[in-house]
Amino acid sequence: MAINLNEVRKHIELYFKKHLPKYTVLEIRQKSYHPADNYLYMVSAKKEDGSYAFWSSWNERLQTLNHGHYNLQSVEDCERLFEAFYYEA
Repeated sequence: MAINLNEVRKHIELYFKKHLPKYTVLEIRQKSYHPADNYLYMVSAKKEDGSYAFWSSWNERLQTLNHGHYNLQSVEDCERLFEAFYYEA
């Protein structure tokens, strides 16, 4: 099943609006490029207080967000986590 990335972004932003309203979604990346993982994503966001956060698991099938890393100091901190949690198939 092909997943539309615009739909994924829409779902993630709706989730944030409901559950994490103090955060603004910055970036969304696939967790891996293995075909069986096409529903798994990673997300970074900025909080109203100027801190950043990163989640290593957005499940598009279940529309759930897990494994958060909070109070990050910069976008670069998020970038390092994107790289650390990316799974090369």
